Amino acid sequence: MGGLISLKSFLDRFGHPSDGLLGFMVASYDIGCLLGAAAAFLWGDIAGRRRAIVYSCIVLMCGAALQTAAFWIPMYIVGRIIAGIGIGSVSVTVPIYVSECARPSWRGILVVSETTVVILGICLSNFTNFGFVYGRANLNGTEAQWRIPIGLQMIFPPLVFLMMPFTVESPRWLAARGRHSEVAQVLARLHGKGVTADSHEIRKEAELIIQTARHEAEIEGSWKESFTNGELQNLRRLILAGTTGFLHQVTGINVVIYYSQNIFRQVGLDDRLSYIMSCVGSVCFLVGSILPVFYIERIGRRKVMMLGASTCGICMGIIACTGAVSLYYPERASASSWAGAAFILVFEFSFGTGWNSMNWLYSSEIGSLRMRNKTAATQCLCHWAMNFLTVMVAPTGFATLGWRFYLVWMAITLAAIPFLYCCFPETAGRTLEQMDGFFRLYPQWNIRKVANAWVEEGAISGNNSASSHTKNEGEKFHRQEKV
Repeated sequence: MGGLISLKSFLDRFGHPSDGLLGFMVASYDIGCLLGAAAAFLWGDIAGRRRAIVYSCIVLMCGAALQTAAFWIPMYIVGRIIAGIGIGSVSVTVPIYVSECARPSWRGILVVSETTVVILGICLSNFTNFGFVYGRANLNGTEAQWRIPIGLQMIFPPLVFLMMPFTVESPRWLAARGRHSEVAQVLARLHGKGVTADSHEIRKEAELIIQTARHEAEIEGSWKESFTNGELQNLRRLILAGTTGFLHQVTGINVVIYYSQNIFRQVGLDDRLSYIMSCVGSVCFLVGSILPVFYIERIGRRKVMMLGASTCGICMGIIACTGAVSLYYPERASASSWAGAAFILVFEFSFGTGWNSMNWLYSSEIGSLRMRNKTAATQCLCHWAMNFLTVMVAPTGFATLGWRFYLVWMAITLAAIPFLYCCFPETAGRTLEQMDGFFRLYPQWNIRKVANAWVEEGAISGNNSASSHTKNEGEKFHRQEKV
């Protein structure tokens, strides 16, 4: 919402709501995202990946229309919640869809690209809002000044509708629904370059996917079984996915984004320049988010997450130090405030290079076929719940702890590094079916020595000899080759 909620025409329309109510009007979007993720958790596998994306976009458009046309606070809040439901649902489905359709060597690059487009949208919205708040003199004081930018979000869902006829359904979802005859045809289309459904490579890949779907169907017989650590280790996978959503938010990224303008004002910038600096921060975020495309498949997910946690934690510590210097050494307040503002930009860049894409990518890779939607939805539930909590808690935290509040985020982020190192297996270069094999062969939580161990494809379908061979080979802890 940027500076739109501070416009006189916006406040006049809604009767000058209190700060608390104004905050809830903004945060209600996160409640909708939470509900959307919950809906995807319960029913996301029914419609299929493509239709789920279309339905989510329709819901988003309805919510955007209500917000744009809102004349009362309840109408606006309902619109925010409905739009959030659409975003929460699509944020579950899209990374899964990309992961299930992509080759292992391209999976990370494509999911990172998808999340980078999200940051591009945030960047564009910041500059659009700035243009309408400060740039359109003929709109000043009119409701069009905030209704138009809110309504612009309805432009993009129709573009998705236009592109959907050119996409295919996820081959793994088709296998899970028993539509085995379509799997090879879809894989052939995804491979392209004249590959046919009858080729040896396609038939082998299709058979592996179908075999995995059948095997999981034999194992998973109830919801209770889906949340236990049986052969497929579903509970463990849910916890790992939820942890990525939690850690994504406790880096403090949304605290920085939401309150960066306050820090820039402390430097002495006016509202206009503070807004511009916030827009610059979103550009730093975008540039940082692009970079993982070039190294995500080379160095793997684990190192990127640990590096991201390290850099974000260090930046938070430095920002806290600048706040302390400003408080205890007033003669140095100007310099320390500028340093704090600079490290706000560095933090956003660092978060983009490390954590921005990792929770969406990792959670879409580690779930078993039948539980993949629920695994990704669990990550989204934790992500949006922590998003809401951090934004709501931040004002009290700043008022009570001041600069020490940044140390809380630093401590949690740095404390996560040993957990990431010990408990998170590497997913780069592995097929989704090989991840099933990994969790079967290594059910222990502490997997630091085997995080990169090679898993033979024979271990996936329950071939005892292959599984035994892989367990023995796992003692060598050799690095897998990239597909």
